[in-house]
Formats: sequence, C-alpha cells, structure tokens
Amino acid sequence: MAVNGVQNLMRKLNELGSVESAMYKSVKKQTEVVRGAAVRLCPVYAGPWKFVARGELKRSIYTEVEQNADATIGCVYTNAAHAPFVEFGTGPIGQSNHVGISPNVPVSYTQEAWVWMDDEGDFHTTKGQPAQPFMYPALKSMEKHVVNAIKSDLRAEIKKAGG
Repeated sequence: MAVNGVQNLMRKLNELGSVESAMYKSVKKQTEVVRGAAVRLCPVYAGPWKFVARGELKRSIYTEVEQNADATIGCVYTNAAHAPFVEFGTGPIGQSNHVGISPNVPVSYTQEAWVWMDDEGDFHTTKGQPAQPFMYPALKSMEKHVVNAIKSDLRAEIKKAGG
C-alpha cells in the first residue's frame, strides 16, 4: 500500500540534513558574538611595568566550535596564563572583591601577602587584586540573545527546507 506524498516527505526530510550545517554556522556566529562581548569587557593593563604587554589579554581571546552526533558546542576561551587571576582576583583582596565571577567555579584564595619585584628592581608587597571578570559576564550578558538567534536561524533553515 502506498502513502501519498511519501517521496516528497522523504525529499524534505533529507533536505533537513542541512539543519546540522545551519546549527554549526549559527553556533559559530553566536560564539563570535560572545567573544566580542568578552573582548569589550576585558580590562587592559595600564600600569607602569614594561614586561606586561598592553592588550595582551584581549588579543588572547579565541573561539572554537565542535560538532558531533549529539551536540554542537561553541567555546570562548583565553590561553593567557594570567587570565584566571584577572577573572577571579587574587589573595584576600580578590576574595573580598569578586562580584560577577561564575558561581559555578570554586575559587580558593591564598591569605598571605606576597612580594614581587618591579622593572627597576624594587620590591613590593601585595595582598592581591580584585576580580575583574570579563569572560563570565560576556556569556551571561549575551545568553538570551544567543539562544534566540540560534532558534531563529534554525527556524529559517527548517522553513527553507519545508517550503
């Protein structure tokens, strides 16, 4: 027994295979949106030390998108070694000034002061620095936009395949 329209339905379902491609493209685009927010929020070092490259942290923010059978995952990350110290703060000062960091990251702060040497060879003591979060706030500020944009892109792709 034949069912009317099966060939047409099968053709349309095969066309929907492009939804995976549309998902990848949309997640890639939205990952760049979050990256842009992170770059805008990233603090730039303005101190006197010559060994710190101004804007290095901003330039170290990258994206990566992976797709497998179960999911498409967009990741915004930095490979700068000092990024966690900026994001979460350090020492007792960081512990008491860490508004805006992710509640999902357990952070442990050293409680002792430490000594460091500047470019001129002078020694200084510090009890840390406050958190200057930029990665987590970038994600949170763009979360609704990203979800809605991906939904919109997928609806458009399904409509295109269905019509």
